[in-house]
Amino acid sequence: MNAVGRLWARLRRFGHRRGYGVHSPFAFGFLTYVVYERGEYYAYRDLARRHPVSVFQRNGHLMKCRKFLFRLANYVRPAVIRLVGNIGAAEADYLSAGCRPADVVCARPDAAGWAAEGAARKVELVCLAEDVPPAEWKAWAAGPSSESSACLIVGPYRSEERRRAWEDVKRLDAVVVSFDLYDYGLVFYDRSKQRQHYIVNF
Repeated sequence: MNAVGRLWARLRRFGHRRGYGVHSPFAFGFLTYVVYERGEYYAYRDLARRHPVSVFQRNGHLMKCRKFLFRLANYVRPAVIRLVGNIGAAEADYLSAGCRPADVVCARPDAAGWAAEGAARKVELVCLAEDVPPAEWKAWAAGPSSESSACLIVGPYRSEERRRAWEDVKRLDAVVVSFDLYDYGLVFYDRSKQRQHYIVNF
């Protein structure tokens, strides 16, 4: 998404920063310790060496997004990280480093499915790349392998079609909690939580 569009989104979302007005302990903890965490994790330096960026990007939005992916994988602790479509090599590496024991599996956008029928219900973090057609999102987001799983959608606002598809995903029966970070749409399935949609000024 271009810088002007992102700036406009941040201005519109100003009242949704830093978890203000969020009363759910789960959501507030997620926003505090995953979305807005500024601490330096053990792997950041090595990851930055493997995937160098320009001086101008070093403290910019690109690095913020990559570090968020690391923290997300570290938070979910999935047994499987399923990359659907063309996830960038750096982004895939940050996800994998966030949970080293996880198996990283690549999937075609049209091969929607989590764990195989009758298989052990493993915790998965499914990441839908920008090239996954919006028409495929619901199929991927509707059937989690475990209530502790999560599904991440890259770029839900990069077109009107994608925005509508993101709204459809949020309305799925399986989705309990969703976080709208503008650059990412993220859904959780834990039915012990109250159903809620959060807009985040990321």
